[in-house]
Amino acid sequence: RLIQKLGTNVSVGNNNQGLTTFARAYDDPATEIARWGDVEVWRIFNLTGDTHPIHFHLVNVQVMGRQAFDTVHYNGTPTYLGRMRETDANEQGWKDTVRMNPGEMTAVMMTFSKPRYTDPGVKSVQFPGYYNYVWHCHILEHEEHDMMRPLLIQD
Repeated sequence: RLIQKLGTNVSVGNNNQGLTTFARAYDDPATEIARWGDVEVWRIFNLTGDTHPIHFHLVNVQVMGRQAFDTVHYNGTPTYLGRMRETDANEQGWKDTVRMNPGEMTAVMMTFSKPRYTDPGVKSVQFPGYYNYVWHCHILEHEEHDMMRPLLIQD
């Protein structure tokens, strides 16, 4: 059975169907590391046939747009198909969960603002000096199979 995962643009070999995969396990080393105050733009590529509602802990994002790309020949560098689409009217403003459509790159912008209350989160035991959060798919079955990645914020 196909198990959905999140990854990076660097292949980690083949999946259980013999296809090139970019998936990372939840307990693989963190690849998303930020500092308080950072503003980042992430381009998230959906290589699956499913729409994934991706949820970001700690940080809200703004959808900047979407662009179709060639999923069949994807090797870590996208070949875009057409121009970037503007954000849908119902997606304008800050969100904590964003729809990732199949075969599309979704660009999101985020600002890592330290929470105003005393304890800004869970200090990481594995990575001293960092706060440990996650970003993940909100489809329960995908979440249960660890379609999530750690997100570290440096103090």
